Amino acid sequence: MSVPFLSICVPSRNRQRYFQETIRALLASPRDDIEYVLVDNSDDGEVMRAFMQPLAGDPRVRFLPAAEHTLSMMDNWERAMAASSGRWVAFIGDDDFIDPDVATLIAMIEKAAPTTQGVAWNRLTYHWPGTRRGRLATAVPTGCRVIDIPRHEIMRKTFGWQDAGRVPTFMFSYYHAAARRDLIEANRGRYGGRYFEYPLVDQESAFKTICNADRLVFSERPFSVLGACAESNSAAIGRVADNTRRHAEFMSDLGRNMDEDPLHADFPFPTILGVTAAAGLAQHWFRRAYGLKFDGWEENFARSCALDCSGAATLEDFELMRDGYAEGFARWQGGKFRSAFAPSYAVASASSAPGQPFTGITPLLVHLEEYAADARTPAELYALAEGMMTPPDEIPVQLV
Repeated sequence: MSVPFLSICVPSRNRQRYFQETIRALLASPRDDIEYVLVDNSDDGEVMRAFMQPLAGDPRVRFLPAAEHTLSMMDNWERAMAASSGRWVAFIGDDDFIDPDVATLIAMIEKAAPTTQGVAWNRLTYHWPGTRRGRLATAVPTGCRVIDIPRHEIMRKTFGWQDAGRVPTFMFSYYHAAARRDLIEANRGRYGGRYFEYPLVDQESAFKTICNADRLVFSERPFSVLGACAESNSAAIGRVADNTRRHAEFMSDLGRNMDEDPLHADFPFPTILGVTAAAGLAQHWFRRAYGLKFDGWEENFARSCALDCSGAATLEDFELMRDGYAEGFARWQGGKFRSAFAPSYAVASASSAPGQPFTGITPLLVHLEEYAADARTPAELYALAEGMMTPPDEIPVQLV
């Protein structure tokens, strides 16, 4: 096999059932310009060794079995990237899906705009059965525009938390997006001599991509699915007990509690509070470590923290999250931004109630029930949605 055009990296940790489904879906593609870097980090490595043995003859596959001891997520992603050889690289989780035909779009973009170093796209969502109460829908964009995203715009949304939900927009990264090899290697040289040096690897790679890519291009048409299974970190959002357990497992693998790192001493929002705190802490690290200056984000961050609390699963969870964040705002910068933190449980309880989701068409979107046509995996949902979207080779790429 010659140098692959795209490496798709899939790191995994103790979620072998989902990992195996993802591998089956990826390898069903007939493309021969894709490299699949499949990296196990499970406590019982024999499960994936046995599964991968019949696939050893596929020249597209690079399988890294579990090491003798458990690695942190950061170190596992590091060895995945080090094992990849593609001109472009994209990461997904073991319960996700990415369409290998995204390589067609990336090649078209690179031909039209050779300085492009980061490509991102819309994503669908899929909750594996048993993950959530009730049924949910995903939004399928009907458009297929391919557009430049000016750096100042994505910086404002990412580091300024403009129009943020629980977390700010950071479309461009190595995760559910693609970065070109020359950017990845340059970032490794700029930042600590590693591909990943901060435990929240998806956000770290976003910061480095956004700050340094020559050109960033976005596709309205989705090319991947963000999956969530019962073991996913995303499944713990709004559930304090689950989040506390996942937090302890994450820090155990890391070998330390990153919330207690000296660099975080003046940012009293530890990751254990919730996803917004984790995103804020990651940005705080990047600002401190590399001198990033971006003003005027604090009130937007406070509003996102309120949204995080408002997504609590129960009133008890809400109160615990609210009190933890409130304590942080009381200590942070003399309480200057405490008034911007105004969570409401009523918003959360209405939005989290189970029921039949809205399906149908609204301007620019088709709302598709995640289990439509009995979709059992993210790949099966994507296959259903694919019939509503423009084929990759017919997407008009008109970049100046």
